Amino acid sequence: ELSVLLTSFQPKSSDLATYPTTANESTPVNVPEATPSGKKMVMTIGMATYDDYDGVYFTAQAIRLYHPEVTEKTEILVIDNQPDGPAARDLKNLDQIVANYRYFPFGSRSSTAVRDLVFRQANSDFVLCLDSHVMLVPGSLKLLIDYFEANGDTVDLLQGPMFAENLKALHSHFEPVWTKGMYGFWGRDERADDPHGPPFEIPMQGLGLFACRKDAWVGFNPRFRGFGGEEGYLHEKFRQRGGKALCLPFLRWLHRFSRPGGVPYPINWHDRIFNYLSGCDELGLDPEPVKDHFRDHLGEEAAAEILAKVEHELRSPFIYFDAIYLISTDEKGLCSEKLLNSFQDLAIDSSIRLYKTPGSTGTPMVNRALAHRALILESLQQGLKNVLVLEDTTLFLNRAAAHLAKSINELQQRQWNLFLLGGQQREKPAPRADGCKYLSVPRGVGSTHAVAYGQKVFEQIVNDLPGSAEAMLRWLDDQDGYEKYLSGFSDRFLAEPPVAATAGLPSSKHSR
Repeated sequence: ELSVLLTSFQPKSSDLATYPTTANESTPVNVPEATPSGKKMVMTIGMATYDDYDGVYFTAQAIRLYHPEVTEKTEILVIDNQPDGPAARDLKNLDQIVANYRYFPFGSRSSTAVRDLVFRQANSDFVLCLDSHVMLVPGSLKLLIDYFEANGDTVDLLQGPMFAENLKALHSHFEPVWTKGMYGFWGRDERADDPHGPPFEIPMQGLGLFACRKDAWVGFNPRFRGFGGEEGYLHEKFRQRGGKALCLPFLRWLHRFSRPGGVPYPINWHDRIFNYLSGCDELGLDPEPVKDHFRDHLGEEAAAEILAKVEHELRSPFIYFDAIYLISTDEKGLCSEKLLNSFQDLAIDSSIRLYKTPGSTGTPMVNRALAHRALILESLQQGLKNVLVLEDTTLFLNRAAAHLAKSINELQQRQWNLFLLGGQQREKPAPRADGCKYLSVPRGVGSTHAVAYGQKVFEQIVNDLPGSAEAMLRWLDDQDGYEKYLSGFSDRFLAEPPVAATAGLPSSKHSR
């Protein structure tokens, strides 16, 4: 049924991912604040949602109505993937109605892989992730908690059989077979018929419901975007980390598939194929079955166009970065046509996450520093290993990809905190890093128009930089500017030759 439903979403062209109309967007304007975390619970019941207030409401209330025995042991965590949308305020207000409910906004990337945040933000040892339109059989949550407590060191991915909508047939797993643009279709194992039966291993299952210990969570690929590609990928990743994919026959659930008002988020073949192939690349799997299936399903010509673009993306040196953000100072999120064209040439146009600075918050330098802090905080929350932050004054130089590839090849072999793509004052050339031809050690940080941050400095920067415009203005005065502050970090490297310049090299002193 799911395969048939998904097949109905046909793209208008072979490649719908164009910038900036489908750019991932993060903006602090009109976004409800996250609900503060309360006391630690035994289990988190989390869901990521995109404009589905009704689904969240009925799932949350059904948990409280039909599973009251777990209310004091569980929290309900909602990741709002459209926090500036029409449902956001009402989703936030549920924290005043539903006991132990927590709202968390996240809008910089639209993807079903945003469910990763359910595990990273959970305030418990055990985590159950649901779609925001799933209902569970009474008693199943209590049994799941009992299972976790009896198997406190499990490293397995736990799932359960899904009821068909007639509440008769059970789908215990996915068969690992390609069909109609998707990997897997519903299968039935008779061992799931007895709700008191023992767990058994399955190849894969739909991800409307899945659970594991928080410390055993293996994570989704941070580059995943849009809809699709996680089934099978997640199960194999658990297996490669020493776990199993198990079906717990008691953990029965019902999923609402019909969307009479339409699916509110974009679904396209480009994103789905990108996810499948990047998952294969990450796990060392053979990508040819993916390519063969989509050539058969979409036709040679349409598939060839998408596959060529995806393979260009996967070969780009920019794939090294877990996330790429663009800070736009334009209130509409616009930037120069030259920059947009360079994103396409560099095969990163579909990966850019757009962040718009609020126009009235403070001076441009204050807004810029606040934006860097906000994006580093978001990277910390996502568990990213690194993040590249671009400003809308960035100009990529000739042969940027070729030069960057050489620099990153050397960068991967050492610990680093800051990696500058260029834009530094060149009166005194920076000395080469030890044993390097394509990395130098900058004497200071002259510009942040194209800078990558390593995971080790995320927490320090977030703690050092204030979060308000007024406080940031005073802080920048004390530090003599954001660039001067960054110059104090060790393990700084600069791409040689530089791959990016800036339309206007800012001074280290911020303007008032």
